[in-house]
Amino acid sequence: MRRSFLALQGTASPFFRELLSALQERGHRVQRVNFCGGDLAYAGPEVGVDYADEPQNLTGWYSDLLKSGNFTDILLFGDCRKIHKPVYPVAEQNNVRVNVFEEGYVRPHWLTMEAHGVNGRSRLPRDPAWYREHRSATPPSPTGQTTGYNLYERAFHDIRYRMANALYASRFPHYESHRPHNGYREYAGLARRLLQQRPHRLEAERLTERLLTKKLPYFLFPLQLNSDSQIQVHSPFGSVRQAIDEVLTSFAAHAPGDALLIIKNHPLDTGLIEYRHYARQTAKALGVADRLEFIDAGHLPTLLDHACGVVVVNSTVGLSALHHRRPLIALGTAIYDMQGMTWQGTLDAFWNEAEGPDMALYQAFLDYLVHHTQINGDFYTRTGIAMATAGAVKRLETVAHV
Repeated sequence: MRRSFLALQGTASPFFRELLSALQERGHRVQRVNFCGGDLAYAGPEVGVDYADEPQNLTGWYSDLLKSGNFTDILLFGDCRKIHKPVYPVAEQNNVRVNVFEEGYVRPHWLTMEAHGVNGRSRLPRDPAWYREHRSATPPSPTGQTTGYNLYERAFHDIRYRMANALYASRFPHYESHRPHNGYREYAGLARRLLQQRPHRLEAERLTERLLTKKLPYFLFPLQLNSDSQIQVHSPFGSVRQAIDEVLTSFAAHAPGDALLIIKNHPLDTGLIEYRHYARQTAKALGVADRLEFIDAGHLPTLLDHACGVVVVNSTVGLSALHHRRPLIALGTAIYDMQGMTWQGTLDAFWNEAEGPDMALYQAFLDYLVHHTQINGDFYTRTGIAMATAGAVKRLETVAHV
């Protein structure tokens, strides 16, 4: 069936350009919307249109565009972006399917493509019985092929995207990025962190060796990016610092007296918000300074293998924790947060009472998740984009129109 795709904002990479080109070659109609100079820099030869008006006028603009009846599908990356939120009610009114792309639920080598929304907006069932019932109809999930993903290639595209935003700023005078800081500040922060990469790695290796050699009991708390919609939209916290406050306060009052708390920073954190000193000062005020360790690196599988339990807000590390059979609590809205996989009681009780997941349920959930929402590939490397494009085209042509 011939479809017609309206592409809104994608990733800071050539992925949407390659995807639209592939769809067009297969006889589908495509059109792209450019909201900023970065979108323009990665636009392809397909028909495109600029949106340069004020954000509050988007609903009416989307309505006029979709009322034409020319579109069956919308493609976008980041379902919580301000430029994307207004399209949802309009799409529903006009019977247009919204396909959302996002970083993979399963890492590495996978990306997410899901109808309607992802993460907290996902329509995946949260009922363990549902996944058990569908177990027989869901084949085992395949092992993803490596994509060659690397941070440097991602950084190159991000820098190019931001430079184009600056170059074409007068063409898009009302555009507001979803990123909270300008590129200069973020890259200065990442550069500082890169210079500290070796000491951070050695620090984490020494800690891991001490934990394992002395068989010290510990809980792991991996941080997320403060600007991520997972924190800002899909959690009860206004910031990562608030999450640190809650976890440390509960740990100090209720965790076993001989247990340590290991806080692991996010690998893409820019350092513009200082967490290490903040966590240490908070732990000191709570009387547990000697039981807190903060690391900016570390081999996650090893740390998960030996942890007494894992605390997340809604990070994809939660799925890795389940894979490693660790007791897990999710403090925010997470697709995997359900009875049998995560602790459903309070955080205060988690430290002493939580048990490991039901691995049969986890496998049933994972297999369904991979087959219905994941695509082998990435958004940033040539190999990964080619894999992702082929997988996305196949999925888009397979799913029925709403």
